[in-house]
Amino acid sequence: MAKTTVEEIYKAYEEIDKAGSNFEQVKKSYEIVISGAHGESNCKRLAAQFIPRFFGKFPDLNEAAIDALFDLCEDTDLNVRLTVIKYLPNVVKESDKVAVRIADALVQLLQNETSQEIAAVKKALEQVIRLSPRDSIVAIFQQSLKGSTEVRNRTINFLSNDLNRFKNDLFEKGDDVEACFANEVKKALRDSTLSEFETFLKMLLSLKMYQLEKKENLKELINVLIESIATESEDLDPTNYVKVQKFILCGKTLMPCFEKGVKSTPFLAFLVNKVLPKDKFNRLQEKQQKSMLRFLADCISGKHTEATIKSAAPIIKELFISEIPPAGDDVEVEPKLDLPRVEYIVFTLYCIASKIPEIVEGEDVSLRFKNLYVVSHKCIARIKQGLKDLQNREPKDQETLEKIKKAESGQIVTNNILNMIKELMKPAKARHFTKVQHSWQSLTSNTPLAPQTSAKRTAESVSPVDGTPNKKSRTTEEKSTIKLPQKSAVPKPPQNALPRNNQNRQTFSNTRNSGLSNNNFRNGGSNGRISKLNRNSAKNNHQTLYVPPPRRGM
Repeated sequence: MAKTTVEEIYKAYEEIDKAGSNFEQVKKSYEIVISGAHGESNCKRLAAQFIPRFFGKFPDLNEAAIDALFDLCEDTDLNVRLTVIKYLPNVVKESDKVAVRIADALVQLLQNETSQEIAAVKKALEQVIRLSPRDSIVAIFQQSLKGSTEVRNRTINFLSNDLNRFKNDLFEKGDDVEACFANEVKKALRDSTLSEFETFLKMLLSLKMYQLEKKENLKELINVLIESIATESEDLDPTNYVKVQKFILCGKTLMPCFEKGVKSTPFLAFLVNKVLPKDKFNRLQEKQQKSMLRFLADCISGKHTEATIKSAAPIIKELFISEIPPAGDDVEVEPKLDLPRVEYIVFTLYCIASKIPEIVEGEDVSLRFKNLYVVSHKCIARIKQGLKDLQNREPKDQETLEKIKKAESGQIVTNNILNMIKELMKPAKARHFTKVQHSWQSLTSNTPLAPQTSAKRTAESVSPVDGTPNKKSRTTEEKSTIKLPQKSAVPKPPQNALPRNNQNRQTFSNTRNSGLSNNNFRNGGSNGRISKLNRNSAKNNHQTLYVPPPRRGM
C-alpha cells in the first residue's frame, strides 16, 4: 500500500477547508490527513498540524485521529514529536470532551529526556488546563498519579512548580476550579510519601480558600490532614517513621494557624489519643517526643471542650510522673533533666490544673514538685554565676556571646518552671493562675516546611487557660508565611532541528494498551528516551467524563 504524500495531504486539507459545513462529503479527505501520520517525516509533521485543526468536524473519526496523534507522540523523530505536542491543545479546542485523554498523554510525555521536548510538553499542558480546567486537573490526579514512579514524580513537580505560575489566573474562572484542585490534592494525601506530603501541604496552604481569615475552611482542612495520617478507628504506629513525621509536619505548619485563632481541638485530640499514651509515646524517637510535647504545650492553652481536657488530664499527669523523678535521699545528687522538655510538660500540667485542680493532687505529684523546686533553684544559681563569669570575660568572642545567649535562654526556661511549680505547690484554693511567659515562643523551627517567622518579640505572655495575650506585655504579632517553590524557567524548543531518517523509526508492539508499569520506553537514539503512551489509562479511571469508543483492531 502506497504511503500518503505531502501533495495529497495539502490537497485533502484544501478540500476540507473549502467544504463549508458539508464535512460528510470530505470525510475521505480527513482520512487521508490521518494516514499522513504513517508517512514520511514531512507528512507526519503536516498530519500533526492538520488532524487537530479539523478534529471536531469528524466525530466518527475521532478515535482514529487520536490514535494517529499518539503514534506521532511516540515517533523517533524529535521534530515530529515537537510538532504534535505543540498542536495537541487544538484537539481540546475542537472538542473538550477529550481533554482527559490529552492531558493524561501529555503528562506521560514529561518523562522524555530532551529539554526541548519537556518544555514543549509543559507549555501544551498549560494550554490544555486553561481550556478545560476541571477535567484536566481530575485527569492529572486520577490517572497520572497512578502511573509509574517517574510519571508520578514529574507530575507532582509540574503541579507544585509550573502550575503555580498560572494558578491564580486559572482559579479566577470560578471557585469551583480551586475547590476541585484542593479536593484532588486532599485525596492524594493518604497514599503520599513524606516528601510528597510536604509538597501537597504547601500547595494547599497557598490557596486563597485556606487563608487565615477563612477559619471554617482551615478547620475542615485540619480534619482532612489528620484523617490522612490515621482515621478515628486506626491506631498510629509509633515506629512508622513516615506517619509520625507527617504528623510533625502538620503540627509545625498548622501551629501559626492555631495562634491566630483557628481551633486546635481536633489536633489536640489526635495527639492525646494516638500519640501520648505511654505505650506509644515511649516508642517514639527522642526528637519526635520533644516535638510532640511542644505541640501539646502550644495547643493546650486554646479553647477546648471539657471532654477533651478531661481525656488529656490523666495522660499528662502520667507524663509528668514518668519524666520527673521524686526527691531522693541524697539531696546532693541532681537528676539529669532536659529543661525545655520539662517546661512543656509543666506548662501543660499548669494549664489543665486551672480547670481540673485534682490533677496535681497526690503524693506522687507532690514529691516531684519538691524535687523540681530544689533542682530549679540550683540550676538558676549556677546559671547566674556562669553568666556573671561570661559577661566579665574580655574580649567577648563569638563563642562567648553564644554561651551568654544560651545561658540567658536557660535562665528563662528555669524561671518559668520554678514560677509554675511554686503556684502548683499551693493548696487548690490559694492558687492564682496568672499568665505565663512562653520561653519557646521566640524560637524558630529548622524544619523546611515550618513557616518563616518574624520574631520581633523575645517572649509572649499568654493565659494558661484560654491563650489570651497579656495586655501589659509589649508584643509584636508573629507573621507566618509558607514559601512556595520557585518557578522554573521553561526553555524554548529549537526552531530548526534536523529531522532524523524515517528508516530509523521503530515499530511498536501490538499490545498498544499496555500500562506504564511495563516496558514503556523505546530507545530514541541520539534523541534520548521516548515515552510509549498508556492509551487506556484515561479511559478506565475516569468514568464520569466522556470517553471515545475503544480502539478497533489494527
